[in-house]
Amino acid sequence: MYCPQCGHQTDGGNFCEKCGSPLPGQSGHQHAAQTGAAAKQAAKQFGSFVLSVLKRPYQECKATGGEQLISAIITMVLFSLLTPLMFYILFSDGPGSVSFTAIFLEPTIYFILFLFGLHACIFFALKIAGNQVSFKDSFSRFGAFLIPFTAILILALFFFLLHTDICFTILAVGLIGAFFAIPPAMLGSYQHSYKGKIDVIYSTIVIYLIICVTFQLIIEHYVKEIFRYMLF
Repeated sequence: MYCPQCGHQTDGGNFCEKCGSPLPGQSGHQHAAQTGAAAKQAAKQFGSFVLSVLKRPYQECKATGGEQLISAIITMVLFSLLTPLMFYILFSDGPGSVSFTAIFLEPTIYFILFLFGLHACIFFALKIAGNQVSFKDSFSRFGAFLIPFTAILILALFFFLLHTDICFTILAVGLIGAFFAIPPAMLGSYQHSYKGKIDVIYSTIVIYLIICVTFQLIIEHYVKEIFRYMLF
């Protein structure tokens, strides 16, 4: 865009960077083009970050900070969608009626809330240990640690669509690995800055107890839906 007063080229905004004159408003086409370019750039950065994490998971995750917040959110949402999607497809292939809300929507929300709660527990444990990390930085790092396990769930979905029994084994590895490997990995990545009196082992034990209780609730939900599906 060029300023109509002095001819200076600017990247956008309401006023010229050189002379301060008001700039003409952007058209809908220009705004859509800029939005598309920004989305494309964000997708490219996310893909590059995912590949770097998959190549060297712990080293890359340990160096991750708040700059990867958007990537963390995308990963957590994707992770939460995959398992309910598999079960919804599984039940949809049967003769009975399937509740989209009960099989897909509600479990997805439960997974998202559980991941947020799991990170909150880890963040609380870090604070008790005397770490000065910010919520944004720890949340971004949590999302980075989730990337390899999200890739495992995607692999499970792929084998599920091929109708192979190994898909459920891969699914279990992805879920159990994420819930039980990420807490100690997260706590270990901040071990250089521990100053508190509470040992991280006890924090990990408490987090594992919370995970087990949540796992039980999720399994009970699906068992009830399976019985309802089989009976009706």
